[in-house]
Amino acid sequence: IKDCIANLADKHYEPETQEGFAMRVVADHARATAFAIGDGILPGNSERNYVLRKIMRRAIYHGREHLGFNELFFNKVCDFVVELMKDAFPELEIQRDFIGKMVRLEEERFGNTLTVGLKKLDELIVDNRKSVSPYGDFVCFLNSYQLAKLYDTYGVPIDLIHQKVSERQVLIEETVGREITDTYASQISEDDFKDIIETARKEIQSQNDIGKTKQAEKINPIYADLQNNSVKSNFQGYDKTEVESAKVLALVKNDVDVKELNEGDEGLIVLDETPFYAEAGGQVGDVGVIFNTNAQVKVFDTFAPIAGIVLHKSKIERGSIKVGDIITATVDVEKRDATRRNHTATHLVHAALKEVLGTHVKQGGSVVAPNFLRFDFTHYQSLTAEEITEVEDLVNRYILQNEPVETDLMAIEEAMSSGAVALFGEKYGSNVRVLRVGGGEFSKELCGGTHVRATGDIGSFKITADESIASGVRRIRAITGFDAMARFRDDEKLIENSLAFLKTQRDQLPNAIEKLQEELKKTKRENDELKMKIATGAIGSTSSNGNEAREIGGVKVLAQEVEGLDANAVRQLSDNLLNKIKSGVVIIGRRDEAKVSLIVRVSDDLTDKIKAGNVIKEIAPVIGGRGGGKADMAEGGGNLPEKLSEAIDASYSVIEKMLT
Repeated sequence: IKDCIANLADKHYEPETQEGFAMRVVADHARATAFAIGDGILPGNSERNYVLRKIMRRAIYHGREHLGFNELFFNKVCDFVVELMKDAFPELEIQRDFIGKMVRLEEERFGNTLTVGLKKLDELIVDNRKSVSPYGDFVCFLNSYQLAKLYDTYGVPIDLIHQKVSERQVLIEETVGREITDTYASQISEDDFKDIIETARKEIQSQNDIGKTKQAEKINPIYADLQNNSVKSNFQGYDKTEVESAKVLALVKNDVDVKELNEGDEGLIVLDETPFYAEAGGQVGDVGVIFNTNAQVKVFDTFAPIAGIVLHKSKIERGSIKVGDIITATVDVEKRDATRRNHTATHLVHAALKEVLGTHVKQGGSVVAPNFLRFDFTHYQSLTAEEITEVEDLVNRYILQNEPVETDLMAIEEAMSSGAVALFGEKYGSNVRVLRVGGGEFSKELCGGTHVRATGDIGSFKITADESIASGVRRIRAITGFDAMARFRDDEKLIENSLAFLKTQRDQLPNAIEKLQEELKKTKRENDELKMKIATGAIGSTSSNGNEAREIGGVKVLAQEVEGLDANAVRQLSDNLLNKIKSGVVIIGRRDEAKVSLIVRVSDDLTDKIKAGNVIKEIAPVIGGRGGGKADMAEGGGNLPEKLSEAIDASYSVIEKMLT
């Protein structure tokens, strides 16, 4: 790889040449890529992940376009970075395999994008060239909507589109107010070009009603007012699930600060002391009740839009509550305990994944609710059945050992130096809570959530799903405690019902299912063969039989509807019928619920006169659809099954027109 990009471009390579510039891009971006992935950042579509993907793809583009690398190369350059810098940065060596795999995956993915997307861009440039004397012999005019569609449909990054059109005589047509302005792409900065494309993309989406999303909620001014008035809640929930003699500091109804909430009202309640945990760090907010002799209030969520202000989303079920009232706040203990079990389990899962899959595993987010946990992490492929079993066994082993779960409050610097794991992107104060499981040898992380006292409180742990949510990011769903026990009971009931239905023993269940599947396949095959014989015979007796097809201009044409056949069977039927009539045209239509499909077959000796693709284009609109294909076979479909007979009848006149 050109001496690994000239020892990462430290050597002199004619800086003014395109090759020299490309080498420095590849070298600089390979360094950034290796260190970023080693730190747990993976190429993606948002925030820092997008920045990494952008610099990786820029380097890959330069390598392919200007250095002649048609095969995978960037992963080799990144591996050279690891080899060159592993002594000073040993973490690179630890993550070498993971870095290589992630770079190779992104390079393969982007290679496909470049092949298809940039080819389409070249076609656009060629197709839109015009001869305009003031600008030279030929100039290409492309509007921002064409380029936005290229970005949306083919995934070509905006910066690469900009670079490509800047290298050619391309004028960008952009609508400004009511006027259309033309500007050379090379005269538009990358940031301005991105704004142009994003604007066009949003306009396209709004016209098609695609991609509309709810605007992200902003901090409500009422919350800022509470902060300015020194309203603050003291969280007591680490040690308590009930606080007596808490004082109501503020009430909010319909985003307005009020003095009283009456029976039936819904609103937000702020207390000076609260046991309710506000949603944070993936853990959902607590639910429970607030009450005194004058009121009964149901709390169905708790959140803190501003640090220190805990808002209890509530409904007044009885009486009324006023600012200044003294109340008792009680958390739903059953749901709190279930949430604790799941939260501590996420820490065990994180540690277990690192041990089973490798140190490249880093947490990418989580949800901790009373009835499930969800854990996102960096990994490049789905977990095998053996890996899932190993993770489950490791977590359950620590649960059975009943390891103590301890929390220390310490300065952030001290916590980090102790080896505690912090989440990238999370905001931490000067003092943090450090959660240790089993003395911290297995798991030690910064966490402000609520947890069990010992791992044995979790009860049991079961993974229910492993799925991909982004490039290099996977998601585990799992359950603990009573939910895991309920899952075990449900599985046992399913097995018992299956055994009774199949009349077999537990150890023979897989064989019985396999045997049943084979019998079903055999029955389906026999059923399909019978349907085919019936369909062939029915058509033959009514219209074809090879000798009774309608003749149009000396050409045999067989057009018919069939029922009970799937798409593959219809294709096979068209083969059989075409073989029967030997020379001619076969048209078959079939209904499938609210849809209808057509297939047209033309014998080889007639394709110079009648092309199947042209026939389908004429008759498919009758059924409210379209179609296409080659000269000898074409298919189409539509959503007007009631028009199928009309389309079949129309096929005769279409072929007659072609012959005359």
